[in-house]
Amino acid sequence: MKILITGDKGFVGTETKRLIDSGDADYYGIPHDVIGYDLMDGYDIRDPQQLDQVVTETKPDRILHLAAVARFSEADDNLKLTHETNVMGTMNVASVARKHKIPLVYASTGSVYMPIKEEPPITEDFKVIGNSTYGCSKALGEKYVEEYCNPFIILRYAHLYGAEKRHHGLIGGFMDRIDRGLAPTLYGGKQSNDFTYIKDVARANLLALTLPWDGWNQAYNIGSGEELSAEEAGKIVCEHAGYDGEIEVKEQRGVDPQRFVYDMSKAESMLGFKADYSFAEGLKDMFDDSQNS
Repeated sequence: MKILITGDKGFVGTETKRLIDSGDADYYGIPHDVIGYDLMDGYDIRDPQQLDQVVTETKPDRILHLAAVARFSEADDNLKLTHETNVMGTMNVASVARKHKIPLVYASTGSVYMPIKEEPPITEDFKVIGNSTYGCSKALGEKYVEEYCNPFIILRYAHLYGAEKRHHGLIGGFMDRIDRGLAPTLYGGKQSNDFTYIKDVARANLLALTLPWDGWNQAYNIGSGEELSAEEAGKIVCEHAGYDGEIEVKEQRGVDPQRFVYDMSKAESMLGFKADYSFAEGLKDMFDDSQNS
């Protein structure tokens, strides 16, 4: 099976290729060849003619669409680029997939569920709208995928972490201050999140790409289903970092939902996905990978 991966040199793309190259992909019963399509190599999803030419020449069997402006701060700082990439770029990918009759797996985000109006755990039936530049752009991308593609799969990733992203988010914030001899800063603490390890996400991608047809034309939550408060997650980070000092607590930020945790029953029953890593287990593996790299 040939898989064209947009954004193959990014955080999720790199780990997905690593899983394929490791030979573990044989577990899924189909050998995979990756066709990379990344801006770092001069391939731009904002250019529909270039994308169509590459697809025409390489004839992939599946497209995994990962390319995006993927950080909240970057999206807020450049609204035009975010719209062109996350919305119009996704429309281009979906259009080419439709033209060539190629099944498409689209990487979306739990941010499309914001603001959360119902009581979690979050199911795939929760309203999709987004309340941030990034979340709205990914929600619009979903609409183009649903309208243009048949078949398609939408994967809504929860909060991702891993060795290549260790400088961002709660983990990065804690580690940066600990490394500089400062007390880590916790904003709020009672708000919860579903922390999902990158190796689980890569496996979910392969499960989606090889899923029998009766599981397509669906959206799936991809998370751990483990609800941890920021305070609990921070303490686990401190334990792995060997830090036993004080934690500075500040007012909770308005962008953080009070509760974010996935109902994983649909992904388990239809996609065959269940996270292998708890937050503590994933963090240990992440630290081990960082030390060995």
